Amino acid sequence: MSGSDILLVEDLDEIHRVTMNRPNRLNALNQDLAEQLLAYFEARRRDTKTRVILLCGAGRAFSAGADLKAMGQPDQLQDGPNGDWVLRDLMKAMRACPQPIIALVRGAAAGGGLALALASDVIVASETAKFHSAFVKVGLSGAELGVSWRLQRAIGISRAREALFTGRPIDAQAAEHTGLVSSVVPDGELDEHGLALARAMLEAQPDALRLTKRTLDAALETGSVDAAMEAEERAQMLMIARRKR
Repeated sequence: MSGSDILLVEDLDEIHRVTMNRPNRLNALNQDLAEQLLAYFEARRRDTKTRVILLCGAGRAFSAGADLKAMGQPDQLQDGPNGDWVLRDLMKAMRACPQPIIALVRGAAAGGGLALALASDVIVASETAKFHSAFVKVGLSGAELGVSWRLQRAIGISRAREALFTGRPIDAQAAEHTGLVSSVVPDGELDEHGLALARAMLEAQPDALRLTKRTLDAALETGSVDAAMEAEERAQMLMIARRKR
């Protein structure tokens, strides 16, 4: 295990388990944690050994979002009136890193915690999971950090807008019903379920995961099925060429 006290990184051969470790603050994001998450994901860009990443929170929550109780303290999150500098870069780094990211959500994924989950590739929830934007509830606009873009694509326009306008949480069962999460498991089984899912991904050829992630993201951005098929074909041609070596 490596990392600092507030961000733990376990090297499980080709899998990294990354744990936000501020359980007493429900893994709320302060400046230190945000910067360490950003540094971790940026470092994966050239990491060919790590193939799948598990992202989780210590204790009873995934992440409660920005640490509002740290306001006025030296470690308060600096993002704010001048823009979402660190957190925005973090979301981009998560999408740019070639490894599939599996978010294991136990308890609250609120505000920035919801954004972290949505920036992952697969979300698995425990029975206690609750997803909510929280922004409206603290007097802010209903979405930031890409939540408006990703949530509407994940669960549909009407359901996403209801959640963002009201700030009402989406519980685990509703999250599974709407497709926000791929599965819901008992709290005690979440970590093992995530690890089994990561190991299933490792059955793919090494470059296949990277190319699939890039192709899936490109498909979300393109405006036609023809463009999506072109991206898919190029990825397949690369994989076929490598298998012939």
